[in-house]
Amino acid sequence: MGELPETFDDAFRSSARSEWLRREFPRLLDPELPPEVEPFSFVPASGLAEIASAVRVGPGDLLVDLACGRGGPGMWVARRVGAALCGVDGSSVAVAAATDRRDAFGLGSRARFAQGDLAATGLADGAADAVMCVDALQFAPDRDLVARELRRVLRPGGRLVLTCWEARLLGDACVVERFATLRCGEVLRAAGFADVEVVERPAWEERRRAVYDAALALGPSEDVGLSMIQAEGRDALQEMPLTRRVLVTATNPT
Repeated sequence: MGELPETFDDAFRSSARSEWLRREFPRLLDPELPPEVEPFSFVPASGLAEIASAVRVGPGDLLVDLACGRGGPGMWVARRVGAALCGVDGSSVAVAAATDRRDAFGLGSRARFAQGDLAATGLADGAADAVMCVDALQFAPDRDLVARELRRVLRPGGRLVLTCWEARLLGDACVVERFATLRCGEVLRAAGFADVEVVERPAWEERRRAVYDAALALGPSEDVGLSMIQAEGRDALQEMPLTRRVLVTATNPT
């Protein structure tokens, strides 16, 4: 996924030990988020609702959550639309945690989770009626390969919905490379996706800024999750004027 799986394993272990991430992060990001979501990304409740609408699936359909992490956003969407869920993530720690959390969403056997890569999911051709991918495409070393994998696992007519960040100026040296070099729409169109739309969501960024500001105002902490967000925020706040938060939708042509 561009960063070693064990790096994400460590991050997910740290989040499980962090009281601040469990209690304060969701409240600061969006008080409307149900507590069971336990977000590890920066999509507010309104964003999850947008994803649920955009995937265009329901009972009897299969939604794939690629780079699912601990599973909260994908399980929220699956519960909202009534679809079955398959979550795929490169971290074995995340997959185990997501599996353990199914009952918190009332999904039981309707949700399953497996270890896999962004570019090699292990899913069958056309297995998914829709795919969602939250804040992960930037980590892929080969975005074109990921886009082709997304088309492969989507049935004809299936929907893709992803969230990410892009530099406002392509190649901006003041922005971390994984965002400076990314144009989601171009990557998906090159892979043959149709109806590609990339829309900016500045309100989501205001929520992210609120999280960083609150975390940094607390000063040094022994809470590993808080320390992680503080370190991330020091760099991210400098880059935020140079990047844009995007919601991307596309269709696998019939």
